[in-house]
Amino acid sequence: MTDIQKQILANGTHAFIGNKVTARYNEQQDPMCQHNVYLAALPPILSPKEAVFQLRLEPAYLESERELPPEYRQHAVQRLSNFIQPTPNQLDLHQRISRVIRGGYVTRNPLSPEWVKQLRSSFPNLDWDGEDEYKKPVISPSATGFTIIGTSGVGKTKAVERVLAYYPQLIMHYEYNGHVFERSQLVWLKLECPYNGSIKALVLNFFQSVDQIMGTEYYRKFHKSRRTAEELIPEMSRIASSLGLGVLVIDEIQRLSMAASGGAKQMLNFFVKLNNEIGVPVILIGTHSAQRILTQEFAQVRRGLSQGDMVWTNLNQEDREWQQFVKKLWKYQFTSEYTPLDEALSDMLYDQTQGIVDLAVKLFMLTQWSVIGIPGVQEKITPALIRETAKTHMKTAQPILDALRNGDENKLLKYGDVIPVSNEVLEKFSQSQRSKVTVTGRLNTLAMQQKMESADTVGEADEEMLIIQVAMNLVNAGVDQEIAKDCARGALLMNGGSTDIKVAMWDAFELAKKAKEEASNRKQNRKTPARVKKNVPYTEQDLRGITARGLEQRVAPYEALKEAGYIRESTEFHAV
Repeated sequence: MTDIQKQILANGTHAFIGNKVTARYNEQQDPMCQHNVYLAALPPILSPKEAVFQLRLEPAYLESERELPPEYRQHAVQRLSNFIQPTPNQLDLHQRISRVIRGGYVTRNPLSPEWVKQLRSSFPNLDWDGEDEYKKPVISPSATGFTIIGTSGVGKTKAVERVLAYYPQLIMHYEYNGHVFERSQLVWLKLECPYNGSIKALVLNFFQSVDQIMGTEYYRKFHKSRRTAEELIPEMSRIASSLGLGVLVIDEIQRLSMAASGGAKQMLNFFVKLNNEIGVPVILIGTHSAQRILTQEFAQVRRGLSQGDMVWTNLNQEDREWQQFVKKLWKYQFTSEYTPLDEALSDMLYDQTQGIVDLAVKLFMLTQWSVIGIPGVQEKITPALIRETAKTHMKTAQPILDALRNGDENKLLKYGDVIPVSNEVLEKFSQSQRSKVTVTGRLNTLAMQQKMESADTVGEADEEMLIIQVAMNLVNAGVDQEIAKDCARGALLMNGGSTDIKVAMWDAFELAKKAKEEASNRKQNRKTPARVKKNVPYTEQDLRGITARGLEQRVAPYEALKEAGYIRESTEFHAV
């Protein structure tokens, strides 16, 4: 499984690029799914335990890293942005997406003539490269989509992308059951609703995304045409069906509220058409404000899409899931002093995030950045530090958190589009803290060098400090940690214990280089000795001997062979 990559499209939204594989077919247990090439190429259905393993994402971590310099640890905290501990929401999402993809493929077997009839009957006005003899659909597609509603920045999108990453995005078919079968299967496609809610812009996003994945030129073909959105939508549907699109995911659906009058309803009707007529399930993701679009006058459309709305809820403080989540998260401490987790810390983290796991991870990162490497600040996590960090760096989240504390749905609708803590805020704060650490580190290094220069011996200038400083520079250059320590100590001994840091660094690097060469030589000596070439005498007519003797006399092999009569002029072979 590979992470999903993002590429910026022409209008500022993103194309989401997943994995491409060659089809490997799995036997289907369900009688309704047997001999369906699209279903057979999908990865296996996961049990809940297997889904937990697939969803979990735990960054690399060693306790010894807390002993490293602060500038290193500041960077290490960033790893937490990839931390995922599966929650009930995410497991439910995994099962739903599995059901909608497989359910949509049940009646869309490209080997079945009934599917071809269904496809052509859905869009009779399109040119299908041949006379259309089918007038009525003969099967009933079983695809159903659903909507995901939740506050901005709480992890909906991240969770969806993590589930989608389990499935290859593009499956290339070449042969099935011993017969040639060349087909591209687009398992999933994720789009972002355009900022202005334009239907035509969304359709063009579809063309661009397919081009990025498939190497096609649909966008070039359609974006300059004068065709309206109504005329382009059937083309989009035809491409989706011909590529065997398994599921279409539309994020930021609340932007449809910016569409021109009637545009939102038209777009939602199009999603229903994809579901009902060609069997492509649609998943809509949006904030609480998107509920205005998906309710009231659009209630009938909403029912056509949905197998049930999924409201992205926060964890309850008393739930076992919250306790497990905090316990897993808490071990990723890069502060020099480890702070054991207790009830007061867990309660404060919950109070400041209201059980929103994505927000809890970000607050934990911000809290560590607030103290690592800052002069005069103890690197210890306390409830007061968590509260102060949230107050300072999560101001935009406070209205949402207050609404959650009070269960105020009206406020959630009002503030639903506010991003609690954006990635830009995290990066900006991280950089500012790293710059403080860098300046402090430079001052400390300068002070140490001044101390070295004024001291009579290294012992007076704190020999151990110098060893650590030299060793860390070697480690940063790629030298093994133990070798780095030995080389640092060796450098001091070489100079009789009286040198400055520059000389120590130079000698230590020379020792490290020598140690690397010795290790390489030992490795070479352990290899099987190369076969010794024997001096075999050549006969007078041996071509190898002729060329060898020629080289000794600085004569090219071609000339030597020509002089010996083995190379003739081409004219000798011309017909007389």
